[in-house]
Amino acid sequence: MKGKVLFDQDLLRRALEAPGASPSGSRHTGLTTRERLVLSLVFEGLTNKEIADRIQISESAVKSCLQHLFTKTGVRTRSQLVRVALEKYRDEL
Repeated sequence: MKGKVLFDQDLLRRALEAPGASPSGSRHTGLTTRERLVLSLVFEGLTNKEIADRIQISESAVKSCLQHLFTKTGVRTRSQLVRVALEKYRDEL
């Protein structure tokens, strides 16, 4: 088969739709203390700079933390992050 790997499309689709399935495998990993703190300030509507000033870290550290949150939750925007966090991580906030 010329060195190619073939997957049954039905099986692949079911695996990707399974609860907890994610490309990075970390979608349901718990949140760190800093991630919970940054997320709570995102809920307040603060900008990255305001969050950084409030918790005394650099703005780039806030951006990095948000990227980790985006990856863990599988989202791309802040508004999606808030929605998913309220649905999946409510008990951690």
